[in-house]
Amino acid sequence: MLKRFWKSLSVIGIMPSYDDKLFKRISLTNQFCFITFFICLLSGINNFVLGDPFSAIVIEFAAFLCLLIFWFNASGYHRLATSFLLFFCSTIIFYFDSYSGLYSGTFLYYFPLILAVAFLHDFKEKKLLAFHLGLPMAYMMTNLITHYGLFRSQVLTDDDRYAMFFFNLMFSAAAIGFFMYLTISNNIRESKVFEQRLNERKATEQAIKHALSEKDILLAEIHHRVKNNLAIIASLFNLQISTVENEDAKNILLESKNRVKSMALIHDRLYKSKNMSDVDFAQYTNELIDEIQYSYPTLSTSVVVNTHISNIRLNVNTAIPCGLILNELLTNCYKYAFVGRTHGIIDIEFTSIGRMLKFVVKDNGVGLKKDYRESESLGMVVIQSLSEQLDGDFKFTVDNGTKFELKFEQVLPS
Repeated sequence: MLKRFWKSLSVIGIMPSYDDKLFKRISLTNQFCFITFFICLLSGINNFVLGDPFSAIVIEFAAFLCLLIFWFNASGYHRLATSFLLFFCSTIIFYFDSYSGLYSGTFLYYFPLILAVAFLHDFKEKKLLAFHLGLPMAYMMTNLITHYGLFRSQVLTDDDRYAMFFFNLMFSAAAIGFFMYLTISNNIRESKVFEQRLNERKATEQAIKHALSEKDILLAEIHHRVKNNLAIIASLFNLQISTVENEDAKNILLESKNRVKSMALIHDRLYKSKNMSDVDFAQYTNELIDEIQYSYPTLSTSVVVNTHISNIRLNVNTAIPCGLILNELLTNCYKYAFVGRTHGIIDIEFTSIGRMLKFVVKDNGVGLKKDYRESESLGMVVIQSLSEQLDGDFKFTVDNGTKFELKFEQVLPS
């Protein structure tokens, strides 16, 4: 019953949305307020016993005035509640210290008060902290300078003061001990809450790691299956090519197969990548070159392909369009650039400056026809569409061969 009462009293004015710091301040303010009320109540009774009804009535009135602090907290005036408690305690100690005299030991209550000031304030609140620490010091100096003559009681005898000293010593020491107990128990509670939150955070991190691991496995499986499905489609094209006698039809099927293969290589690269979110485009380019050379075996030894690709990693949304564009350009080079020639050179460059990427494919072949811009070939349509998809600017230049240049900005993942 008593424990439930203490807990209910401690949480007066505390809302669920409050952080730990505010929770601690309000809780300690409520607890210190109740201790102040209890000491004032007992002091008033003691003064009645000593035959000083005036001081007893004043201190009992002060005890009930102290209960205003609970109302301040309940109304949401938490900073006012704390400041009022400390100001009230400093003033009431000052008054009764002067009233009872040095030998009564009332000044001993300043020590638990100073502890309360330290416990209830953040050290960042320098001005407020200085005020509440300076006020009791000023009060003590005032009584010393005036020789405790401001509110001195003529009723109390020296024997009464000595009797009050032991009472005040006992209760001020008990107050200090109780303040220390409250603070230590509060810190223990905070430590338990912190440990609980730390354990919850560790459990959450483990769950996230497990989920990420499952996601990576699932993503790898998806890329693997997509690559396998595309490889099956490419194999079906191969089977179809072997049954077709018309050369134009064979070329169409071969080009379609290479387009599918270029996308399959992207997913294969993603599957083999550590983070499965980007592709090493230099490795991808070398694999694509091998695939196209395999598709045109008669030219594989007479055409030299040079690559100049810096350390560029592309996300999947950029890698697939770039891979398809490169596939179209290389296919066109092998089909048309070196007709009637015994050898040829293709240079592939891919460089980056910040987020800007520059993609260049150049050959020393016969060059594009003058009316290439009017061409409605599927390859030219694919190159134009994919360049627009990348929001890039591209151009063809014909000079001792054909040069394709594409500049675009890579969109980084958010």
